Amino acid sequence: MKPSKDALRIDEESPEARIALAAELLSGRDGVVVLGGSIALRPGPKEILCEVVEPAGTAHRCAEEYKVLIENAKRRLEASRLWAHLPPKRLRWVVVEDHAGGSQQVWPAF
Repeated sequence: MKPSKDALRIDEESPEARIALAAELLSGRDGVVVLGGSIALRPGPKEILCEVVEPAGTAHRCAEEYKVLIENAKRRLEASRLWAHLPPKRLRWVVVEDHAGGSQQVWPAF
């Protein structure tokens, strides 16, 4: 997965115009939106890939812990101002580990 250094970063303090721009990016197929520094949203033609950034490394996580990370991230997205502006696309959730060269999916494993 490509790095998200050029992503549009938003949070709850972002102006409404920036939230609208994020929704516009997610309606298309290009661009990445990072919500609160911990969820990267990557649009596709029929879905939005929701990447939960692994906060502490993956050495000792089990499947249940990854599920909890995703559930908590879903709640953050649903509670955000962006939620009401999301396009009607399926959300696919994964956990990624951030590296200098980009991110790598760690759960579910390929």
